[in-house]
Amino acid sequence: MTPQAKVAEAITRGVTRPVDIALETGLGQGTVEVIMTHMERSAQLVREPIGGCPSTGCDRCPQSRVCSGASGSRGPVLLKLSSPPPHD
Repeated sequence: MTPQAKVAEAITRGVTRPVDIALETGLGQGTVEVIMTHMERSAQLVREPIGGCPSTGCDRCPQSRVCSGASGSRGPVLLKLSSPPPHD
């Protein structure tokens, strides 16, 4: 299975943070971040902000440990794959 397929499969299973995807897949966190950036630029992965964030910010949010966050913004984000992950 390719590294990109491993990342896509982890996202499909609900793993959203690069650090957690790295642990799940055995890839380096930097590698996961590069793959996710490539997937976003090629429209294979879309980050969609979702509502429901507390006004107090992420620090007191019970979901802060599992929230994927968005680059440069705050709050929960849905990671949406545009096509099924390729299987090798």
